[in-house]
Amino acid sequence: MIKLPSLRARKLNSVYFKNTLLLGVCIGIISGVGAIFFHELLDVCMKFMLETTAEYDIPGCGLKWTLPPPPGRPWLIPVITTLGGLVTGLIVFSFAPETKGHGTDAAIASFHKYAGRVRGRVPLIKMIASAITIGSGGSAGREGPMAQISAGFGSMVASFLHLGTRYRRLATAIGIGAGIGTIFKAPLGGALFSAEVLYHDDYEVEALIPAFIASIVGYSIFGSYSGWDHIFSIPPTTFHHPPELLCYAVLGVACALVGIVYVRTFYYAEELFEKIRIPNHLKPAIGGLLIGILGLSFPQVLEMGYGWIVGLMYNKFPILALNGSWLFPRTWEEGVVWLFLIALLKILATAVTIGSGGSGGVFAPGLVIGALVGNAVGNLFVNILPSLVLNKEEFIASSTLIGMMALFGGISKAPIATLIMVSEMTGSYEIIPPAMLAIAISYMLTGKNAIYSEQVPNRAYSPAHIREYNVDVLERIYVRDVMNTEVPALSPDMTVSEALRIMMSSRMRGLPVVRDEKVIGMLAFEDVMHISPESRRQIKVKEVMSKKVIKVTPNETLASALRKLIQHNVAQLPVVDPEDPMKLIGIICRSDILKAHDILMSQLDPDAEY
Repeated sequence: MIKLPSLRARKLNSVYFKNTLLLGVCIGIISGVGAIFFHELLDVCMKFMLETTAEYDIPGCGLKWTLPPPPGRPWLIPVITTLGGLVTGLIVFSFAPETKGHGTDAAIASFHKYAGRVRGRVPLIKMIASAITIGSGGSAGREGPMAQISAGFGSMVASFLHLGTRYRRLATAIGIGAGIGTIFKAPLGGALFSAEVLYHDDYEVEALIPAFIASIVGYSIFGSYSGWDHIFSIPPTTFHHPPELLCYAVLGVACALVGIVYVRTFYYAEELFEKIRIPNHLKPAIGGLLIGILGLSFPQVLEMGYGWIVGLMYNKFPILALNGSWLFPRTWEEGVVWLFLIALLKILATAVTIGSGGSGGVFAPGLVIGALVGNAVGNLFVNILPSLVLNKEEFIASSTLIGMMALFGGISKAPIATLIMVSEMTGSYEIIPPAMLAIAISYMLTGKNAIYSEQVPNRAYSPAHIREYNVDVLERIYVRDVMNTEVPALSPDMTVSEALRIMMSSRMRGLPVVRDEKVIGMLAFEDVMHISPESRRQIKVKEVMSKKVIKVTPNETLASALRKLIQHNVAQLPVVDPEDPMKLIGIICRSDILKAHDILMSQLDPDAEY
C-alpha cells in the first residue's frame, strides 16, 4: 500500500514551492533591471573619465577586433585614477563601508554570518562606487558588484515579504548567482555559481533551482536591452588532437602557480593598507595613484581588460613603447616574457585597487590574468613542441580561453561554475574536455588558496546549517581555544581546609594537585565534603586526593573532553603539555564547554527556520 504524504508535508512543500518561485522571479526581475542601470552607469563613467578625458579608447570585445590607438593624454591617467579612488573612498566609508572590496565576499559573509541581512543602502552605494572605481581605470570587474547588488536586493525582498531567516539567506545566495549570470549573460553558470561559491568543497543545493529561475529571468531582461551576443566574440576554438592534453595539463599547473600569487598578493595588499594609519576615506586614492602610475606605461592593466582578452585570442598583444606608440615583441621568447610580466602587473594593479578599499570584482581581472598565462603557455608549446599541436592559431585561442577557466576556477573554488560560465560568455563549448583537465589540476594545486576569504569548507561549518550538524559542533572547537590557563593549583602538603578556601575563591569544584609543575592528583569538593571541619585543619590534601588523573591535551576537541568528563563523572579536567603529559598548563570545566557551545550556536538568529 502506498503511503501518501501527510497534509502537513504537502502544505510545507507547497509553501516552499511558492516562496522559492516568488524569490526567483522577484530577484531575477531586480537583477535584470539592476544590471541595465549598472551597465549604463559604468559605460558613462568609462567614456567620460578614460575615453574623453585621457583619450584612451578602451578596446572592445567585438568580432572585428582592432587595436585601439595609445592613450592620447597619458599624463592624465594617474590624476583620473587618484580622483576616482578619492571619490570612491568618500562615498564608501561615509555611507556603507561594507561596499568596499570585491562584493562577492561581502555577499558570502552575509549568508554565513549575518543571517542574509544586507542594509538597504548597500546596492545603490555599491553600484555608484564600483562604476567610479572601474570607470576611472581601477583594475576590477563588474561581477562582484553585481553579486553584492543582487544579493542585497534579494535580502530586501525576503525581508519585505516576511519570509524569515532561512529564506532570507536563500535569497542572498540566489542574488549572487542571478547578478553574475545576468551581467555575464551566463544564466546556467551564474546559477551554479550561487550554489558553489559559498563553500570550498560543498554546494548550497537549496539555492540551485530558484537560482535557475532568477538567472534566466534576469538574463532575459538584460539580453532584451543589450542584445543576445556573447560577452566575447572570439576566433574558433576546438579540440580534436589528444596529444594537446599534455599542453593543457602544464597550463593547469602554470595557472595554479600564478593563481596562488594572485591570492596572496591580493590579501597582502589588503593587510598592508589596513596597517596604514590614515583615514580610510583616503586609502583608495593611494591605490588609485599607484594603479595610475602603472597605467602610464602599461594601460593594459587598467579597467576590466575584456578587450585585451579578445586581442590575446587573436595572438595580438602590444607593448607601449617609450615614444608612446604600440610595439609588438620582435621574437616569441620576448612576447612570452612580456605576457608573464603583464600578468604580474595586472595582479599588482588589482591588489592595490581593491585592497586599498576600492569597489570592484576580482573575477574579471582573474580572467585577464588567466588569459595572459594561457597565451604565454600556448606560445611556448607552439614554438618548442609544435608536433603536439594540430592547428597553431586555434591552439593559441584555445589555450588563452582555457587559461581563463583554469586560473579562476582554481582560486574561486567554483570550478564547475567557472567552466560553464566562461563557455557561455564566449560560446565555446568544444574545449570543455581539455578545460576540465586544466581546471582540475589548478583546483587541486591551489589547495586552500582561495580568492574568496569568506568561504567555509562545507555546510557543517556554516552557521546557516549549524543546527543540522549540532553533533559536530564540539568536534570543531579545540581545548586550547577555551581552557583556563590561570589555574589555582593545590599543593599536596596543604591542609584540606586551605584547599577548600582556594576552591571557594576560584569558584571551582575541583582542582589539580601539583608538585614541581607535575600533576600528581585531583582534589574534588566531593572528596572532602564528608570530613568534619575539625579534621579538615589536620588532614593533608595528599591523603584524600584522587591519584588517578584523567587528563586532556590542548589539541583534543571539546567533544573528546566532554566524553571524558561524562565517562569518568568529573566536572573538570587538567590540561597537560603534549610533550610532557605530567606538566600542567591549564584546566577545562564543563561550564567552559557549554559556554563555547552556546557562543557558536548563538550565531544563529532566534527566528531561524529549520
